[in-house]
Amino acid sequence: MKSVLVTGAGGFIGLNVVKEYSKYGWHVIALVHNNVPDELSSLDNVEIVKGDVTSEAFMSEFNHRVDVVCHVAGLAKDIGAYDKFAKLNYEPVKYLSKLPREKFVYVSTSDVYGIKDFENATEDSPLCEFPKNPYPHFKIKSENWLRENCSKYVIIRPAAVWGEGDKTLENRFREFLEVSPFIIHFGKWKGNNRWPLANVKNVAKTIVSVSMFNDFDNSAITIIDSQKTTIDEYYRQIGKKYFPNKEFKTITLPFWIGKLLGFISTSLSNMLNRRDPLFDPTFYAVHHVSSNLDFSSEKMEKAIHMLEDSLVTK
Repeated sequence: MKSVLVTGAGGFIGLNVVKEYSKYGWHVIALVHNNVPDELSSLDNVEIVKGDVTSEAFMSEFNHRVDVVCHVAGLAKDIGAYDKFAKLNYEPVKYLSKLPREKFVYVSTSDVYGIKDFENATEDSPLCEFPKNPYPHFKIKSENWLRENCSKYVIIRPAAVWGEGDKTLENRFREFLEVSPFIIHFGKWKGNNRWPLANVKNVAKTIVSVSMFNDFDNSAITIIDSQKTTIDEYYRQIGKKYFPNKEFKTITLPFWIGKLLGFISTSLSNMLNRRDPLFDPTFYAVHHVSSNLDFSSEKMEKAIHMLEDSLVTK
């Protein structure tokens, strides 16, 4: 039985990753910071450990105890100070990547490509030189560090992660639709741009696959659902789910209006040192929902097929 250390195991993505490893017979050390989800406690072959991923001394206790480290924990926000993102999203990579006997699996983000119009972009697309947000800035910095200093790694780049149990992405759209009579789009796409959804099960399956097989070593995989969904379609799916009796009309505003609103929201939120933005859209979010974020799922599909075939073979 191989072993894996999963950081951020109490979170939405981390919990699903632990479940998938457990399904394939791995011994999982699930690192949680505070609360332990009930579902995590009920899984087989899972050892729950409470600790702080930003403590190098604490994490050193796992040195060469595990075959794989899957680093999920991090700060995923579109507001916040650079020093907080550096502490959570960059510094731990330096010592966590030295812990496993075999390989280091790092959960990054598709935002490293930049927030602009893409069409079926692949993992060979260049990374953004000047990110507009500290979140992708330190993900890019971490990826570059791994390429230069880690002997065996795989980088996972999920797009907008969704699925059962999501309390972040879905709630953000729901909260907006709760107070707005309109679905609002900004700019030229008028809501017809691709919204890059990545089901959390696809994220988890890809992570376990790259842990089991060496075909993807020292490379990156973008996680995005094969089915394409526009941002307008996603808004309406959320509206239908939570407000079935509410009819939403669509309006499109010039992009500069969205950028102005986003600048105000981001500036005030950072000034007040808030964990979440005062209102949507933030400056970064308005670029997200107004861009055609269209990536290839070919590499992800190959990894998932390899994993599922291995289960059938067994």
